[in-house]
Amino acid sequence: MKKRIDKISNGVNILELTRSGRARVLVIGNHSGIIQSMLDFDFLSGKEIPSVLGIVAGNRKAEKYFFGTKEILLPCYKNIQIASEALGSKVDWMLNLQSGRRTFESTVSFFDFFPKSLGAHIFAENVPESHATELISRFGKKYFIVGPSGVGLLIPGALKLGAIGGVDAVQIKSGALTNAGNIAVGSTSGGMTNELIHAVARAGKRLSFAIAIGGDRFPVVSLTQIFALAEADSQTEGFVYFGELGGVDEYEIIELIKAKKFTKPLVAYIAGIIDEAFDEHVQFGHAKALVQTMDESARAKREALREAGVIAPDTFPQFLDALQKLPGGAYTAEEMDIEPLQGRQKSILSTRKVSDIDEGRIFVKGKKLSKGKENAFVDATLVALLGKPVQSPITRAFTEAVFEMLIDHGGNVSGAVNTMITARAGKDLVSSLASGLLTVGPRFGGAINEAARLWISGVVSQKTGLEFVAEKAKAGELILGIGHKKYRVGLPDPRVKALAEFATLLKVHPHYDFARSVEKATTSKNGKLILNIDGAIAALLLDILSECEGMSQRELQELADAEFFNAFFVIPRSVGFIAHFMEQKKNDEGLFRLPDELLFVRAETPKKTKKK
Repeated sequence: MKKRIDKISNGVNILELTRSGRARVLVIGNHSGIIQSMLDFDFLSGKEIPSVLGIVAGNRKAEKYFFGTKEILLPCYKNIQIASEALGSKVDWMLNLQSGRRTFESTVSFFDFFPKSLGAHIFAENVPESHATELISRFGKKYFIVGPSGVGLLIPGALKLGAIGGVDAVQIKSGALTNAGNIAVGSTSGGMTNELIHAVARAGKRLSFAIAIGGDRFPVVSLTQIFALAEADSQTEGFVYFGELGGVDEYEIIELIKAKKFTKPLVAYIAGIIDEAFDEHVQFGHAKALVQTMDESARAKREALREAGVIAPDTFPQFLDALQKLPGGAYTAEEMDIEPLQGRQKSILSTRKVSDIDEGRIFVKGKKLSKGKENAFVDATLVALLGKPVQSPITRAFTEAVFEMLIDHGGNVSGAVNTMITARAGKDLVSSLASGLLTVGPRFGGAINEAARLWISGVVSQKTGLEFVAEKAKAGELILGIGHKKYRVGLPDPRVKALAEFATLLKVHPHYDFARSVEKATTSKNGKLILNIDGAIAALLLDILSECEGMSQRELQELADAEFFNAFFVIPRSVGFIAHFMEQKKNDEGLFRLPDELLFVRAETPKKTKKK
């Protein structure tokens, strides 16, 4: 037992650190009711920002929740490693809501990636006992881990880690969860911990902290550790405990009292007297709730506790009355308006204000044109696409150059042809533009984004261009961003040549260098497999966003996943398509029809032979 108690030697620091603000949580798995209750607790406690920093939950990018009446998006991460890259050292606690057999792996992974965190709560029941004992062995001395099979940790006004205290605003108010006091609550039972919290509130007392260690056989933080924590905590002046038949937890508490390692007033209730009514001992709700010896009966435990000076009533009503004997005066019920938190409905769509239409603008002043902002349209476009102002003139200049270059590439490319044919069929501007845009894809205009994906993967993998090309060739995959029908080695694309000069403005350009190394490998096989305009735009834009706008590799990947890079073709080329539409309407040449001299590839119908 001593070894388990020693693990909590820094436990008081856990409470003090959390009360001082280290209460930021990463959730693994998803349980919307529990997560929302944590956010409501934060809001009602007067916090300005939510304690939940994000959720590790599959392939989703974000989940909608409320912080007060304001709807927020909590970021979601595919795995813990990606979460660590995004959040760094900001995370203090982990709430694990995964199923019993998955919690071990994810808990180990969390502490591997967040070694400076304080602890965790494991919500799941039926965690294999071998997993629980391994968690104790690995992390019991270093981290404060509540569970498995509990409802969590509560530090009033500071942290609600789990379902503890309830999962709606009414329970948060009735349990006075946001107001710190001087009474600690502890139990193996999650449900009874919640009952004790509300019983303490009804008795006019307030909590210093509350913990449900969990009903499984091997909780990571033990009950004796919780009592040691309460003893050392300057804010705790009394303890309320709920136990049950089975196990020896209560005898360990008695040893603490006898050794003067727990000296504060304790009110305890031990459930399970009903077991005496059966001919054989019965397994009750929790893994440990089974009498193995007479000393483990509820009656024996009550008597032993009373002999040690603990207030241990025989009935639950007597137990509730005994709470009045705990230190501290009676608190009056706090005024807390929870009505705005009732009946909230999530919005159907999530969006943001792309452009401020209410901003006062002056275009003409004193019958003279006001001097416009340089690159104003480009700047506004980048802000709209990225969701934040750009920092570097290089980013603006590159975007301006790309937009100017890609407005048009003649009337014989597929998108322009589609636009013109639709216009000559008598259709309107929007229909004709849509017709042209619908041709954008991997073979026309839509290769910029896929090229960006390829350059990102190449840089991350640290492969050489030759290795990358060999890998793609073996898999039978095309390398988008490489190859052109018109230009070749010796006859370079002038647009690529012009854009390449932007690389000279950067300190480093790993994506552009990688793209050129791929080009070197492909042109050694075929002179037409040069770096084309799509590949050049993708590579240079990646390097510019990285160096000039401070974007991480993860943020660049997110932009590629959202097809951000194809916007650099779609925006300017839409202007070109509209120009072709206008030209066709002006000329009004009538319905377009292909000539009859077309090649039809189909099997000839065999001639019928006459029957003799």
